[in-house]
Amino acid sequence: MIKNTAFPIKIVDHTHLTRWQTSGCQRFELELADGGNTYAYTLLIEHDADRRRMRVQEEKLDFDGKPLFSCIGGTAQLYRDDHTPGPQYPFDWTMSAVGALHERPENRKLAQFKKALSKLIIVRPIPALMARESRGEQERLTPQMENFVSWYRHLAQEYMGAMVTLLAELKPALPGFDSLSLKESGEDSRALKAQFTRPGGGKALTFDFSELSDGQKMLIALYTLTFGLKDEGVSIFIDEPDNFLALREIQPWLSSLSDAVGATLEQVVLISHHPEIVNFFGRAYGKWFDRDAQGPVRLSSAAGLAPEGLTLADAIARDWIKK
Repeated sequence: MIKNTAFPIKIVDHTHLTRWQTSGCQRFELELADGGNTYAYTLLIEHDADRRRMRVQEEKLDFDGKPLFSCIGGTAQLYRDDHTPGPQYPFDWTMSAVGALHERPENRKLAQFKKALSKLIIVRPIPALMARESRGEQERLTPQMENFVSWYRHLAQEYMGAMVTLLAELKPALPGFDSLSLKESGEDSRALKAQFTRPGGGKALTFDFSELSDGQKMLIALYTLTFGLKDEGVSIFIDEPDNFLALREIQPWLSSLSDAVGATLEQVVLISHHPEIVNFFGRAYGKWFDRDAQGPVRLSSAAGLAPEGLTLADAIARDWIKK
């Protein structure tokens, strides 16, 4: 198990090995452009399925093709920012060595890589799992956004200007919506409340976050992802953002999201089968993932996949995609 929580590596075990291969190793590679430079990160995990154990066989980080760090067979080699060799030392094979390193004057490039990674938000929101209360602020979202309220609590403290924009964007998206607030619910605990105007006027109705529908929670979460981190330069990856939403709710959010990319968001990647999202972004920006039986997944541009006269979503529905 990769146990280092300082570095965002998904915990894996032997059950995550590719089923159609016999290799006991998994290789992960990442290229990250930052400030005109390119980081290249490689992680090779070796599994012993019989003993249900795993270890990091190799971990490397390069900067514009020059080494910043390597760890092979449990021996770590740190390089200075000028790429000359620095300290060499033994390291625990079950952990990410890059994640364990702290910033020092001679390794600022490596620290910048970790900072750039921290600006990647990767989520698959499941509203039913979102806790109603927060016992403290949390800067990082969990993969299924279970800690959304604690994350929102952090944003409300750090980005008050962005919260004003968020609430203004939510009003037309949620009929009758007025505001969000964090109320005391115990020692150090805060519960998220949503206020809605009462039909016909009168005193506003207040609902606990847990009382909202899954669709309402999803919209609040999506708009918070879009507007809650204003000017922080984050990149957002969302798996199936259309789940739990009505048709009329998706397109307004997509328009807001499109306007935010390049302005307040660095980039956005959506994984979706929904026709509204496929047609909105597919031809210009879409990537098509295709797999034959249980073999490897192949990636191609979605542009030109649909026959003339059909939308991309219609072509997918009819299985008329050009391959």
